[in-house]
Amino acid sequence: MFVFQNKLWKDFKKCLVIQGENSFLFDTRKKYFRKGNPFETIEKFVEEEKGIKFGYISYNLSRFAESLKIQGEDDIGIPDCVLVSLDQKKYENISIPKGSYKISIPNINTGKEQFISGVIEAKRHIYNGDIYQVNLSRRIEIECQINAYSLFSNYIRAQPIRFPAFLEFPDLGFSIGSGSMEIFLEKKDSRIRECPIKGTRKIQEKDPEVIKKISDELLNDEKEIAENLMIVDMVRNDLGKVCKIGTVRPRRLFDVEKYETLIHLVSEVEGELEKNKKISDILIATFPAASITGAPKKSAMEIIEKIEKKRRGPYCGAISMFDESGDFIMLVSIRIFLYLHRGKLYYWTGCGIVWDSDPYKEWEETLTKTKAFINALQNQVLPEEKTESHTL
Repeated sequence: MFVFQNKLWKDFKKCLVIQGENSFLFDTRKKYFRKGNPFETIEKFVEEEKGIKFGYISYNLSRFAESLKIQGEDDIGIPDCVLVSLDQKKYENISIPKGSYKISIPNINTGKEQFISGVIEAKRHIYNGDIYQVNLSRRIEIECQINAYSLFSNYIRAQPIRFPAFLEFPDLGFSIGSGSMEIFLEKKDSRIRECPIKGTRKIQEKDPEVIKKISDELLNDEKEIAENLMIVDMVRNDLGKVCKIGTVRPRRLFDVEKYETLIHLVSEVEGELEKNKKISDILIATFPAASITGAPKKSAMEIIEKIEKKRRGPYCGAISMFDESGDFIMLVSIRIFLYLHRGKLYYWTGCGIVWDSDPYKEWEETLTKTKAFINALQNQVLPEEKTESHTL
């Protein structure tokens, strides 16, 4: 089962599975093996297969874009990338239903000391001049037996977004639900854009005046503005590697976007692609997203490996949808859950660290970003009348 926005596909035609340099293409009768750069393999699959191509690209593949040695433990054990080809005519229009269960969960404060220690270590690297900013994350693990689509339904109702996505792979034994609101890359014809998110405040009231006050505080927070601007500069640099000279520029800076439990600062950078730049060129230039790594990107990613210790897997990669025309949209894989069908649920949350970051406030930010998911687990979602389909 595959869901993107308000469309549902029940089956796929072909499936590409990538693990490092090794890839396997499955159709109804045969299995094909290929060895090589995974981004080139993705490009080949997207160009040769008809219909829509949909799936995820994990953060683990970043080593093929930034020449990194991945040191973290891969204790989850799912593929680095899975893409399926879908018949663009054989889908159902859906609205997101409400899940029908409620489960108890452990104390989500687990890992507080480790996260705060990681923030302090990151600040030490910033003080030493190794980096200017880094995005650190933590992982929540829950032993449970659930219906993953039911959880996804609750999640999207708890935090309605523009691009809900769900991927279920029974043969591979896992499901991914995405509540990401961040556009990593969107290509339309020769134009390409990124919309990085940096800057967060929680909201607990619906009063417009209260929300405006919180928004104004966010817009006047020098730390948040500086962090957002730093990521915008990184995005300009990344897109500049594949776009025509002089075409890369910000279209929006510091827009406030409101969601059910929080508000974000969002900027947008756009450029015009050089001729003959293909998917592999674009991914090698930009992957993973600047907003979930840091500055400078390669140094920040090396420090992430050192501090987090375990591989991020699908988290901070890209949920990706390619159409037959060559256009695509990729979402940064934040606010995602991974459910292993053997009974293990994972959820990640993170935040950007700069020199004046307060470790305890950064911890609180991770709790804010977890709230909608916890509400979904506990079936504390929006009332029926607020359910809606989110389309472009």
